[in-house]
Amino acid sequence: MATTKPQKIDPKQVKQFLADARKKTVATRKNLVIDEETAYQTAYQAVLKASLSLMLSHGQRPRVQLGHHIAILEFAQKHLDPALEPTFDLFDRMRRKRNDAFYDIALIGEVEAEEAVAAAEAYMSIIAADIGKRIP
Repeated sequence: MATTKPQKIDPKQVKQFLADARKKTVATRKNLVIDEETAYQTAYQAVLKASLSLMLSHGQRPRVQLGHHIAILEFAQKHLDPALEPTFDLFDRMRRKRNDAFYDIALIGEVEAEEAVAAAEAYMSIIAADIGKRIP
């Protein structure tokens, strides 16, 4: 079964998802001072939202099914520079750690949270530039 389905490109929708991802990215930096786990989880949400905006800008959307977070990140990895592979490895670790922190016990330290926040901030720039090539 396909993990994505075609959808008409709606520039307003793409921009709205990207704006929401940007807001989450700003929130990650602010949360870092208060709660590392919240900053980490919000950084993951920002990455996911940014990746979804990229997917929508290509006229695709994820099917709602188990593993759709993975499908969104795999789509982004496939459509961005292969040199970003280490970044996507980090995002996969973030996904797993976020699940552990949510459903079980997982401690997220300051260094780990800072790395997630910095990665989300850098990724936001990459996504915005890529989308800007297709949607003015």
